Formats: sequence, C-alpha cells, structure tokens
Amino acid sequence: MKLYDYQQDLVNRTRQSYIDGFNAPCIVSGCGSGKSVMIAEVARMTAKNRKQVLFLVHRKELLDQIKGTFSKVGVDFRFVTFGMVMTIVNKLDKIPKPDLIITDENHHGLASSYKKIYEYFSDVKRLGFTATPIRLNGSGLGDVNDALIEGPSVKWLIENNRLAPYEYYAPKLINTDVLKKASTGDFTKKSMDNAIEKRILTHLLCTLIGTQNMLIYNGRMKKLEVTWMKENSGVC
Repeated sequence: MKLYDYQQDLVNRTRQSYIDGFNAPCIVSGCGSGKSVMIAEVARMTAKNRKQVLFLVHRKELLDQIKGTFSKVGVDFRFVTFGMVMTIVNKLDKIPKPDLIITDENHHGLASSYKKIYEYFSDVKRLGFTATPIRLNGSGLGDVNDALIEGPSVKWLIENNRLAPYEYYAPKLINTDVLKKASTGDFTKKSMDNAIEKRILTHLLCTLIGTQNMLIYNGRMKKLEVTWMKENSGVC
C-alpha cells in the first residue's frame, strides 16, 4: 500500500526527527487523513528490521481496526505487541521489550497509566499520533513528547481531493449540567453517557435521508442500526 505524498512526508519528517536527536515525536494529522495507514507503515518498517513494536490504544474497537490495517500493509506480526493500555500496564515484565512504542490517540498519553509504561521503558523511543494535541484542561503534550510533526490542515486535504467535503450537523442533545471531569481534565465516559439524551431528531433524518450519503455517529452505542421505512413509518 503506497502512502499519499503528504503521508510519506510526515513519515520522512518523523524519521529525520529521530536523527536530529528527538526521542518522542508526535504526528499531528486531522481526522480522515489516514493516521492508521501511517502508523502501519512505521510499524512495517520497524518490524522489517526485526525490531519490536509496542502499539498502545485505549479502546478495544481501535485495536481491532488497526490490526486489519497492519495486515493490509504487510506488517510482520511476530514483531508487534498490541495492547490496551490498562492491560499492558499490568504486565510490563511479561511482554517483549519494545524498540519503538507507538501510541494512538496520543493526547491520552498524559494519563498516569501511559506514563507508567513510558517510565518503565524509559530508554525506548516513542511515536504518538493524534488529531488533537491538547487536553480539555488546556494542557499540551510537552510532558510526553519532545517534538510535534504537523500535517496539512483539513482545508488543504479537502482542496487537494484527499478528503471529502462535508456538512456537519450537531444538534444540541446534551445536558451539560451533569458532565463531570476526571483528573486528566477530560469528561468521564459515564457522565457523557448520562448527558446525552436518548433520542434522534426525526425531522433532520426526514430532511436528509434519501437525498445524500450520510454518516450517523453515536458514541453511546456499540452498534447503531437504523431501519428506515419512510412510506410506512409515518414519521415524515
């Protein structure tokens, strides 16, 4: 799988950052820019040199997704340890010592669980990937990264046909009064679940469905199934 020009540029600049003496750069690239493919290419090159990769995520869904991408890119799985951070942090002495630690959704890297892993493998180079290099509490990533490798903007990606243009609808269906923050500054998952109202704006669906392609995102549900029977539902 060949990288796009801007993806290859980010990988090349990251490799140069190690040559320049940095040990923990973070690639910053927007949603839809193909971070998974870039991660897989870095892992492929590392494993090709028979060096161990430790890949960290915070959600199982991301783990399943990245394994598929690694397979398509041709990563040698013998040299890769995949793991959710809360699993890895409890068995640090049982996994192969990595030569490179890759952290997806790197803005979570300031959490104590990630830091424990980084400190345990303090002499190992790291690489982070994120679209948002800042926490909700306003803190940056200086504690865990020593260089930011910035990719093109979403505007550039759209204008250069690397990302589809879109219209974004975000109706206010959330009760902000019940939101609570964790020690990291992020809102807790439980409070976000409680804050989201359990309903869909049917008038919005009536306006859009049947006229264009649409992606419905619902972070509360493991699987979202939408059955649309316009003639019989009586909704519109």
